[in-house]
Amino acid sequence: MSTSRPKAMSTGKDFIRASAVSGDSRSDGMSHSDSDDEWEPGNEDKPASDVTIYNAYNMGPAFGKKFPLPYIRLLVAQVVRDKLANKSYNQSEALKWSREVADDINIKMKGRGSSPRYKHVVNIMLYQQTGAGCFYGARAIWDELSDNYVTFTYDGGSFVCIAAVFGCYQY
Repeated sequence: MSTSRPKAMSTGKDFIRASAVSGDSRSDGMSHSDSDDEWEPGNEDKPASDVTIYNAYNMGPAFGKKFPLPYIRLLVAQVVRDKLANKSYNQSEALKWSREVADDINIKMKGRGSSPRYKHVVNIMLYQQTGAGCFYGARAIWDELSDNYVTFTYDGGSFVCIAAVFGCYQY
């Protein structure tokens, strides 16, 4: 049993209405009308009521699918403490340590720390602690509703390591 909607076609002043609904009283399934009396307001095709339309474009992360800050904070703290524990600052080794820490965080983020449609950036700053101050800042185009970041500061006695992970939602 076909239940499609009638289709109306206009050719000049004549209107032809085709119907595929079974049980139609017309013998050929088509009716011709020379007047506009059959085409009244409210007689036009109605939209189907049994169709569900889903949004195909995501305007932001789904509920509960944001950047997992608590987990990433623990992940970063664990990696930094494991890699830099019991070490004293050495200028030639500092570059290698910062790369190892960044690579380990990045690898672990790709596994369990990743979220759908999020891209992450890992930034490590390691410097010698000589009594001078340091200011660390980052700047980016930012959406406060979906983007977020985690920072962790590790004081190793002779050096300080600041690890930052930025999570940006891909629209």
